[in-house]
Amino acid sequence: IVFITEGLLLRQAAGEGQLADYDVIVLDEVHERHLHGDFLLGVVKCLLHQRTDVKVILMSATINIQLFSEYFGSDTCVIQVPGRLHPIKLHYRPIVVEERASKSERLNPAPYVQIMHLIDEKYPKDERGDLLIFLSGMSEITAVVDAAKQYNEKTQGWIILPLHSTLSIADQDKVFDYPPEGVRKCIVSTNIAETSVTIDGIRFVVDSGKVKEMSYDPVCKMQRLKEFWISRASAEQRKGRAGRTGPGVCYRLYSEEEYSAMSPYTTPEIQRVPLDSLLLQMISMGLPDARKFPFIEPPPADTIETAILALKQHGALTGDERLTTVGRMLSRLPVDLPLGKMLIMGSLFHQVEPVLSLAAALSVQTPFTNRAYRDADCQAARKQLESDHGDPITLLNAFREWLEAKRGERGASRQWCRRRGLEEQRFYEMTKLRAQFKELLQDCGLLKASERPSASLSSAERSLRHGEVKLLKSMKRSLQEEAPRRRRTLKPDTWTLA
Repeated sequence: IVFITEGLLLRQAAGEGQLADYDVIVLDEVHERHLHGDFLLGVVKCLLHQRTDVKVILMSATINIQLFSEYFGSDTCVIQVPGRLHPIKLHYRPIVVEERASKSERLNPAPYVQIMHLIDEKYPKDERGDLLIFLSGMSEITAVVDAAKQYNEKTQGWIILPLHSTLSIADQDKVFDYPPEGVRKCIVSTNIAETSVTIDGIRFVVDSGKVKEMSYDPVCKMQRLKEFWISRASAEQRKGRAGRTGPGVCYRLYSEEEYSAMSPYTTPEIQRVPLDSLLLQMISMGLPDARKFPFIEPPPADTIETAILALKQHGALTGDERLTTVGRMLSRLPVDLPLGKMLIMGSLFHQVEPVLSLAAALSVQTPFTNRAYRDADCQAARKQLESDHGDPITLLNAFREWLEAKRGERGASRQWCRRRGLEEQRFYEMTKLRAQFKELLQDCGLLKASERPSASLSSAERSLRHGEVKLLKSMKRSLQEEAPRRRRTLKPDTWTLA
């Protein structure tokens, strides 16, 4: 049995089109409709025409059965496994005009605090059950967390815990801990708690009905987060969080009419993001014209034409849509086109060391946690890392300083990160990615495997190369010593987590 990512399976398909090593292919969470997930579905459909012996299993809790069945053919077998969901009481509580956010506010937290008050009045404190609130983004979470803390100063019956991807791993893990007797957890989360994270003990769910997703603006040629209404499938998924361990209650802060007007399923990523990297991968695999590729739900035709034009402008395609030398190199680099070109140009202009670090830093989630911007001590300690040349150079400075701290005594780097509000796990990810980028450049012939630091490198860059082996050994040792985390009882000093 091989557990593999969608991207790696696609790379295997590029090298060996029939995937002869596999007799059964299981694709999980297909309802999420990620970009590479939809591409992989098309590749698998083509594979089924070439191999009659291979079996494909699609798994999902909220799949559009009709869409997928028609896509793969009439002989598709559908197996429905009944879940053990407990009964959930559903209440629609649309936000009235007076409680809606003003122009200066992202969100009015009052309706959410009212539900906390309702729970306190209606349900005894000794009864089981924590509260999970779904919001669209960080600023909305901050507004509700601050208001919930003010309410808790009077009741002392809640532990307020935000949950979003920019929190440190340690702070995210606190949502799994137990509250003290007579106290409930109030977890204020993005859609990360919809499918990615399962938290035991949730009895109450509050659904704002909103989500933030990446959307491509073709005018400025940039992606940005935009707020959308969720789909009905997502609304049901959120409701289901309340009934996993016992009977639950779901409060929807929108009307039943608004629920009915929602899209049945989430808009596929392929219909709202740029496709240049995907099309480059398809062309490098020798697949048919992207305009004719059997996507389960094809992207708009103008999006494909825009992506092809972008590839030509980057020098990745010729006028007749053939791969150039640069395009062939870019197709082997699993990053966005601008980062890929940066790696290639860094190699050609003998600036590969800082460029490797920059590309790695820009490819992972930011190491700066919410605390880095809210805590005055963190801001002061972080000041020396900041650069007038922009965030990328600030990230590069942070990575270099972390490497220096890592070479010190044991635990020094962790303390260094904590003082500055940085998540150390991100630096480990950068180190791993940096090594992978280096190998890819070597495979492309842009970097010699035996290359050694030259006299032109700065002391920081020489130190970076010298410390890679030591750092990797340190990472392995840390992983070996790290025991599985046990759930703990939350202490009062964690109640003020921001």
